[in-house]
Amino acid sequence: MNTQAVDTPKTANAPGKDLRVSLSKLILLEREARKAESVEHLAFIAVNETHRLIDYYQCICWTYRAGPNVTVQAVSGVSTVDSQSPAILSVKKIVKTLGHAGQATQVKPISKSDLPEALQAEWKDWIPEYALWCPFVRPNGTLFGGLLLTRAQPFLPAEVGLLENLVDAYAHAWHALESARRRRGSAPRRRWVRLATVFLVTAMLFLPVRESALAPAEIVAHEPLVVSAPVRGVIKEMYVRPNASVEAGQLLFSMDDTEIKSRYEVAQKSLDVAKADYLRAAQKSFSDRDSKAELDLYKARVEEAALERDYAAASLERTRVRAGRTGVAVFADKNDWIGQPVVVGQRILTLANPEQAEIQIWLAVEDGINLELGSKVLMFLNTNPNTPLSGQVHQTSYEPEKTPEDSLAFRLKAKLDADQPAPRIGLKGTAKVYGDQVFLFYYVLRRPLSVLRQTLGL
Repeated sequence: MNTQAVDTPKTANAPGKDLRVSLSKLILLEREARKAESVEHLAFIAVNETHRLIDYYQCICWTYRAGPNVTVQAVSGVSTVDSQSPAILSVKKIVKTLGHAGQATQVKPISKSDLPEALQAEWKDWIPEYALWCPFVRPNGTLFGGLLLTRAQPFLPAEVGLLENLVDAYAHAWHALESARRRRGSAPRRRWVRLATVFLVTAMLFLPVRESALAPAEIVAHEPLVVSAPVRGVIKEMYVRPNASVEAGQLLFSMDDTEIKSRYEVAQKSLDVAKADYLRAAQKSFSDRDSKAELDLYKARVEEAALERDYAAASLERTRVRAGRTGVAVFADKNDWIGQPVVVGQRILTLANPEQAEIQIWLAVEDGINLELGSKVLMFLNTNPNTPLSGQVHQTSYEPEKTPEDSLAFRLKAKLDADQPAPRIGLKGTAKVYGDQVFLFYYVLRRPLSVLRQTLGL
C-alpha cells in the first residue's frame, strides 16, 4: 500500500505486559475516543493511537456508505487515502466479503483462508499473513464499519480481549458523532421550515374570506294562502290529505254545526213569530188607529229577526270551508285537527303553489353575522346533500324569534335561483349563509372571541 509500518511488531512480548499498564492504556484510549470532535478525528485516533495498546503492522479504518459500498476512512501512517489505489480497492473487496460472512459483528482473527479463492491472491499481494477483524456495531446490532489490523505474527487471545473493549468504545463514539452531525445538519433545515411555516400561517391569517354560518333550513311556500278557522267551534272533518293538490272551491274541512244550526232554527222561528205579529197588526190597523201606530214597531222586529236568521245562516255556511285558490294543502296530519276546539282566526292549513317555493332559515343568535339583502345562500337537503340549492336572501327578521325547537334565532327567507327545479315543499336540510368578506383570523377566532367577551363581560 506504499505505507510504512508504525512500529516493529512486538507480539512476543504482548502477553507479558503488565495487566495494569494495559488497562490504563485502554482507559486513556477510550477517553480520547469519546473526546474526539469529529469522525475524521476519531478515525485518526483509531488507526494511529491504537498502536499504544497493541502492536500491528498496519491499521485500516473503513465504514459503509450508501448501503453496501465500503469507504476507507483512514490508514495508519498515511495522511491522505487514495481511494483508487490498487491496495485500497483490494481492501474494499476483502472487507465487503468479510462483512457479509457469519459472525461479522465479533472481533476475531482472520486469514486468507476465510476468503474466496479469487481474493486470496490479492490478500497475499497487499496484506501480511495475519489480520484481526474489529467491527463497529451500532446499539441496534447493525454493522456500520470497523478496523482491519494486520501483522506478520498471529494475534493472541489477550490482545483480542483488549481490542473488544476498545473497539466497542470506538463504535459508541463514532455513532454519537454521526448522530450529532445529523442533528446539526438538520437543525438549520428545521429552523427554516419552522420560520417558513410561521410566515405562511401568518400570511394565511390575512387572506380575505367570505364570512359564513350554518343554520337549519326548510323549503316553504312563497306567499301561501292561510286558511284559518272562520268561527269558534270544533273541527268535525278534514276532507283533504296533507300535501294533496286541491282546486279552487274544493271543500277542505268542516266545523261542528250543532250549536250554530240550533241558533239558525231559533232565529228562523223568531222571524216567523215576528212576521205573524206584523201581519196581525197590519190587519188590525184597518179598524184600529192605535194598532196602525204600532205597525212600524212590528216591522222593525221582523227586520231584526231576519238579520239574526241571515247571520245564523251565514255562520252555518262558514262551517264548511272551501279552497280559495288552487294549490297544495300544507299541514301535518288530519287526525291532529279532528275533534280539536279552535278559535276564530286560528290557522288550520295553508294553500301553497308548488312552483313557488323558497328557503326558510333559522339562524341562531350566537351564529349571527352581518347579512344584506341579496346575500348568497346554499342549502344542502337531507335527501340530496351532494347537490345544493342556491338562492339569495330577500327577507330578514329584525329581532330573534322563538323557533319550533324552543330556541331563539333570526328568521331568514331566501328566494331560489331560477335556473334550478323547484324542490318539494317541506324538505329540510342545512343552509350556509354567506356574509361580508373578512380576514381569515377573524373568521376563525370570531366564536372564541365572542364567548370570551360574554364570559368576561367586556
